[in-house]
Amino acid sequence: MKKILTLLYLILLSCSSSIDAKDNFKILSYNVLKGFQQDSVIQSTYNNWVKKIDPDIVAYQEMNEFTQKSLEVFARKYFHPYAVQSKLEGFPVALSSKKPIVNVQKVVDNMWHAYIYAFVNDIHVFVIHFSPFSFEKRREEVQIVLAHAALLPPNEKIVIMGDFNSLSSNDKDAYGPEFIESRKATEVVNAHIRNLDNGKIDYSITDFMKKAGFKDAYYLFNKNFTHSCPTQKYQKSKFVQRIDFMWLSPELAKYAVKAEYIYDEDTRVMSDHYPLLVEFDFDNKK
Repeated sequence: MKKILTLLYLILLSCSSSIDAKDNFKILSYNVLKGFQQDSVIQSTYNNWVKKIDPDIVAYQEMNEFTQKSLEVFARKYFHPYAVQSKLEGFPVALSSKKPIVNVQKVVDNMWHAYIYAFVNDIHVFVIHFSPFSFEKRREEVQIVLAHAALLPPNEKIVIMGDFNSLSSNDKDAYGPEFIESRKATEVVNAHIRNLDNGKIDYSITDFMKKAGFKDAYYLFNKNFTHSCPTQKYQKSKFVQRIDFMWLSPELAKYAVKAEYIYDEDTRVMSDHYPLLVEFDFDNKK
């Protein structure tokens, strides 16, 4: 009997070890369209969806109408006991986590929306949402965030993620003359929108990220363009774009093992953006 119990114990231990070995650390970034539009059905769908994804950290943009307290209640539904929100009014960014969120800084001044800096699980986390209307304002915002990141000690694990409302030169082949003409037409009838720089696509914001040494997580593992906005439900024209990014410091990029925009029956309708999921294996590095 003792031999049988010992054998069963060893089998269970082996299974447990193999399961733990497969569990990567996951970071999810998601623009959730005005706080899931305050729609309880969408929020319930998301809650069921995110529990299946099981991220360790979630970065949100557009958590409209949430308060710090309601965010905490919301996050606990998918087993994140820690959560912080940048502000109450407008379009807040937010962060939730399985592990403690410490050294939190909420920066509102000189930002179109706001950004959050925090330290989670040995990672310096920045959650951003840049201006949707002005490339010049976005240039100011990215310089603030990069200046903040430059204050951190060298060789730290850093992630800067969210809705950059900016395009990347890595994707320039996807943005042809028709795309540019559609943007010109938008600016003709909307005086407050100035996303083109002298009639050309502005790639400077993401170029600043590259020059600072950060890695575009998606292109660490993928070769082909894909879009993050709009989703199937909200697509009104043939034009799509990739404006949601997760930028990794070289030290954090060493541990990345997978990056993908998630397209499924839920993400096609929950928001006008697709979520970006990046996985890490902190037991190994490249």
